[in-house]
Amino acid sequence: MELLEQGRVEDPAVTSEAAIGDLPDISKYVVLMHGDLGTGERLQAAQLRRSIESMSWNHLQHIIFIPGLFHLKMACADALWRCFIYPSTVCEDETSLMRDVAQLRPRETGIFATKPGFHRMHQLVGYTGICRRLDCWRVHACKQKGFSSLEAFMHSKPTLDDLKAMAEEITCTYVATSQFRRMHRRQETERDLQFENALLLNKYFLLYEELSYAMNSGNIGRIEASIVSWVPILKAIGKHKYATQMTNFLYNVHFVYPLGLRHAIRYHVLVNPTGRPMKWRAVDWCVELNNLFTKVKNGGKNSNRSVERIILESPLVQVYRNLQGLVQRDFSHTHLTTSHAPPDMRQTFRKIQGRLELNSPHEISPGRKSRRQVEDLQDKG
Repeated sequence: MELLEQGRVEDPAVTSEAAIGDLPDISKYVVLMHGDLGTGERLQAAQLRRSIESMSWNHLQHIIFIPGLFHLKMACADALWRCFIYPSTVCEDETSLMRDVAQLRPRETGIFATKPGFHRMHQLVGYTGICRRLDCWRVHACKQKGFSSLEAFMHSKPTLDDLKAMAEEITCTYVATSQFRRMHRRQETERDLQFENALLLNKYFLLYEELSYAMNSGNIGRIEASIVSWVPILKAIGKHKYATQMTNFLYNVHFVYPLGLRHAIRYHVLVNPTGRPMKWRAVDWCVELNNLFTKVKNGGKNSNRSVERIILESPLVQVYRNLQGLVQRDFSHTHLTTSHAPPDMRQTFRKIQGRLELNSPHEISPGRKSRRQVEDLQDKG
């Protein structure tokens, strides 16, 4: 209720007649509230406790909770870490994900083994996904098309139709599909457990990158389709709250809410602060950015860092940012930025591809064992 009062949204039935003209009448509207699971649980608990009230305002009927997609993305990254890095035995194979970490970030292997955080896992999925998909193209071009290397295939100048056809063949061959269960029915001497682990890794990495791309491009329908694939994975990994919240959200949006409310919710899940393409962001990402400026950059240091100081400075955060922009324009510093250029990863990618050529997880070796077999989380969930 305090959040509504901060936005000057109050119950019209109890406000004075003099103040009614200044306050918006929300009796016919709803309030969309974005946040993490903690925010949603508190709101739902308050709605449950006030469900015996007679007035819709008193039992908070007008508040609609929307789970934050940025926090969902962090949960998906954590699920990948729990599946492919956290079990110590899964890192002992030559084709494991930890071998890629040792080449991408050789000084941070201990951090990845304990608690890497979202940013490191997000970069790892992107870089490792590129190298492993290039290895899939190399193996397929050598075995199915008769080329000696991926460079030889590139110099042949294939057409776009040829690339599309090869991409479909590679997806069916090197990504776990509905035919994956048949591999488990083979005899142990015919199975390649490391190849099966690589198929699951390619599948989950592609699902994560599809969710990330859909969020950046603002494709709501594609985001909802990706969430459907991630719900059983989150449930299998132990994140039951995320799975339940996202399932309830999709069910309410498509089967419970009226058409107008359904349209409003779907078109307010993402925002584009800059207005540029591929710069769509989840609303809770913007909230976290505001928390960064409020609590970290302008929250004071040492003895000045206190709750009272943060509350005092919070209304001035945008003023500080406007002043910084004004100084940059006046002193012709608009060409300077804190955003670094993307790193040149070509040399590192060549090293990883060289290692994958020696111990490729995408070349079937019957009877090859693995210290730990990765579970099919979608089937388990």
